[in-house]
Amino acid sequence: MIKTKCIEEMTWPQFSNAAKSCDTILMPVGSVEQEGLHLPMATDSIVALEIAKKVSQVSDVFVAPLITIGYSNWHSAFPGTLSLSMETLIQVVREVCMNLVQNGMRRFLFINPHIGNEEPIYSIGTELRKGGLGIAGMINLWKLANEMGNTVDGLKENTFKHAGEIMTSVMLALRPDLVDMASAKKGLLNSDNASITMETSRRCKFQGYHVEIFRMSKELTDTGAMGDPREATKSKGEEMIRCWVEYISHFIDEFKKIPLSA
Repeated sequence: MIKTKCIEEMTWPQFSNAAKSCDTILMPVGSVEQEGLHLPMATDSIVALEIAKKVSQVSDVFVAPLITIGYSNWHSAFPGTLSLSMETLIQVVREVCMNLVQNGMRRFLFINPHIGNEEPIYSIGTELRKGGLGIAGMINLWKLANEMGNTVDGLKENTFKHAGEIMTSVMLALRPDLVDMASAKKGLLNSDNASITMETSRRCKFQGYHVEIFRMSKELTDTGAMGDPREATKSKGEEMIRCWVEYISHFIDEFKKIPLSA
């Protein structure tokens, strides 16, 4: 029995043998971007890969190598943020998927915490389906956390905010060595218009309804944070991770029942 589900950690005979009975692979995609004053810029990448690994421990799936850099251009005013162009990211995702198709993979579940990666993933997922090569799905971990926030005891900020309580709690559970809680500060968003409330770099509320205005994050926050991380704890992060893994593993069971061709 193989000790890992990560294909880059296998020998080629191990992968070849395992692929005879499994055609489903988790595709972690992350980012390298500012995450406030207290979190590492690889937060999305770390979370995507670690959650994929944890899911693979309870589900019959492979884990693809992490795609580390995503599309993060709106954070580019903060030093250290790295971003592929949308076109480049689409091509990277396409070529990785096509290589995996050649190796027998037919079901692709993207584990993606980063909104900037959604359009490239959607584009390639559609290509796979249209071309009869398989089927793709995507789980945005932070969007999922936003909907699951009420299930985690003790969360003060039970909706997801960039570099806020949920993200920080998850990182305290996964990589506490990289979290600088002494530097954690509440993010205050400047909308420049009293009638428009900015909630993220793009989502805002006007007269009670959500619309989008595309801003650079540096316009809105000096620290990069858009939430309040100060109440984050390891235990809250562990509970969120438990909820994620349980939900995703159940989803995979049903995802595998969908026909491979339309």
